Amino acid sequence: MKKALPYLLLILLLIAAVFIRRCNSKDQLTDNDKRKPRTEDVRDNDNKTDNQKTNNLDAFRDPSSDYYFTKHARCRMKCRHITQEEVKEIVQKAEVNYKKSELDAAQGPKYALEGVTSRDNQHVRIIVAPKQRHLTIVTVIDLENEWDCPSCK
Repeated sequence: MKKALPYLLLILLLIAAVFIRRCNSKDQLTDNDKRKPRTEDVRDNDNKTDNQKTNNLDAFRDPSSDYYFTKHARCRMKCRHITQEEVKEIVQKAEVNYKKSELDAAQGPKYALEGVTSRDNQHVRIIVAPKQRHLTIVTVIDLENEWDCPSCK
């Protein structure tokens, strides 16, 4: 029994250490959950007032905004025969599809803007990520026609 006593004490200390560590990690998770907004709170855009939605559109409606087209967006535009002028036109007058938008994206909000081009009446969706100094055009989608763009993957 005297030989087993140190081993029993060691096992009891190990169990106590594991128990304390688990309690501390649960407390930290609870604190983080209190500070972090829930995903459903951020994505619940149908409950926003019309005034709040209009304020989000101010960056898109400004005709002096600078545009940055990603490589992917340029490839999709070329494939789908959509010009930069048409993209700018849609961005300035289109409606935001909040169901397709990602307002809680890790790199900042992305808005899905939808409209019809005046040149050839294409129904398009443009994914726009507003930045501090410009609007980034992430991609351009033709909602009516399926285009084969193997080089744009």
